[in-house]
Amino acid sequence: MRIAISGTSNTGKTTLIKSFLEKWSTYETPKKTYRDIIVKEKLEHSSKSSTKTQDKIIEFMLDQVKDKTKTVDDNIIYDRCPLDALAYSMWCNSKGYDGFDNDYIQNQINEVKESMRFLDIIFLCRFDENIPVVDDGTRDTDIDHIKEVDNIFEALYQQYYTNVHADVFFPKDDSPAIIKLPSNHQSRTSIISEYVTDDGGMYGDEHSILHPDNINELETLVEAQKVALDQEQSLEDALKKDFDIGDLRM
Repeated sequence: MRIAISGTSNTGKTTLIKSFLEKWSTYETPKKTYRDIIVKEKLEHSSKSSTKTQDKIIEFMLDQVKDKTKTVDDNIIYDRCPLDALAYSMWCNSKGYDGFDNDYIQNQINEVKESMRFLDIIFLCRFDENIPVVDDGTRDTDIDHIKEVDNIFEALYQQYYTNVHADVFFPKDDSPAIIKLPSNHQSRTSIISEYVTDDGGMYGDEHSILHPDNINELETLVEAQKVALDQEQSLEDALKKDFDIGDLRM
């Protein structure tokens, strides 16, 4: 199993991974992350990012998920994945940053889309304005930037579920499941348990929360995500308007 925890800054991704590893001890997480690249090379990032930074981050993430030293028997959970790098590049594109033209974004989309075949599940953490932003020395604490990137993740999520056959960001024949998580940390682990078995595998169709016999669990999950889903239409419109999806289609 290959699992990624994705989302904008200050959404509890690192904390969630720690909790995940405590519950699912058969998993490992890479010791080196994109943060090490940023710190080592003293790169400007997030709201101050550049094509140099994004190129290095996405190259690192692509190499990580495609790591040929890992076998199908290895269970791995990643702190972010190439989809995250794309979301930040799309933000830079929306701001008109130098070098982030549509051709640059299209090239990243092509790379990221193919990398999705190497992942089984992406758990998406959304930003909660009620949780204070913590400066960890690397994180960008610009609230507007964090929220805008969060909206891009939501738009990507909506595109995945409402127009999966468009084949824009995700390969329609081999995409990971993308599951949006609530902000409550305890609820996150409970929802993950609906998809990941006690021994670290993925539930089959008969155990899936989408199976008719599990309709009560499905209703609970939908209710937990209702607030975020209320913004669906406006975010779909934002995706079309801000990122010109018509021009970015394959």
